[in-house]
Parts: sequence; structure tokens; C-alpha cells
Amino acid sequence: MSQTETRPNSGDRFASATIDQNERTNDGTLRPQDLSKDHPFELRHEVSRLNKQLEDISVALKKGDFKDLVENYTDWKRRIISNFTAGIARGLGLSVGTVVVIALLTWIASVMASLGVPYVSDFFDYVGNLIQEGRSGGS
Repeated sequence: MSQTETRPNSGDRFASATIDQNERTNDGTLRPQDLSKDHPFELRHEVSRLNKQLEDISVALKKGDFKDLVENYTDWKRRIISNFTAGIARGLGLSVGTVVVIALLTWIASVMASLGVPYVSDFFDYVGNLIQEGRSGGS
């Protein structure tokens, strides 16, 4: 019967050394080198890194008013009022914006027509004639 070698677990960072760097125990199996002297030092760095991450998360949550967000979205009445108000504001904004843009375009077109710009004034003359024909033909 041949003796089998035990390989270190690939997920264990303390047993990630190669087979050649490991020691053999009395029964012939392989054992990872003792890395415990580095272990407390690495834990201190890991804990300080995690504390820094927690502090960063805490600052980000305070800046983002996370508490306010949670309070508004857990109360269904506040959520309905907030969404209703936002919908009214969007609707009014769209209506007012559309009126402003159409008024601006109409004003620019009338200025161009009064200046006698060739294609614009011809177009408005054509549209004016169509309207006149519609009025006289309809009566």
C-alpha cells in the first residue's frame, strides 16, 4: 500500500504554501508550516481595515440622509403624498415648458415672416391663403 500525501486546502490562506515548503509529521503526512506568528498582526490590519470601511459607510449614510429616505418610504401615506406632489409638479413643468417653447418658435417664425425671408414668408402666405379659402368655402 502506498502512502498518500495530504495536500493543504486551497481555500486556506495559511496553508497555501507548496508541498515542498511543508513539513512532514511523525506519521508521514504533510503539515503546513506554522504561520501563527503572522496571524495576530494580520488580524489587526484586517480589523482596522474593516473599521475604516464601517466609518466610510456611516459617513455615506449620514450624507445621503438615509434615515429620512427610510422614514419616507416606510410610511405609505407620505409616499402617496410625495408621489402625487411630484406628479403634479412634473405635469405643470411639462405644460409650462411646452407653452414657452411653442411661443418662442411662433415668435421667431413671425419675425422671419415679417422680414420677408424667402421660404418662411412664402410658407406663411400659403397657409394664410388655405385658411382664407377654408373660411370662404365653408360659409
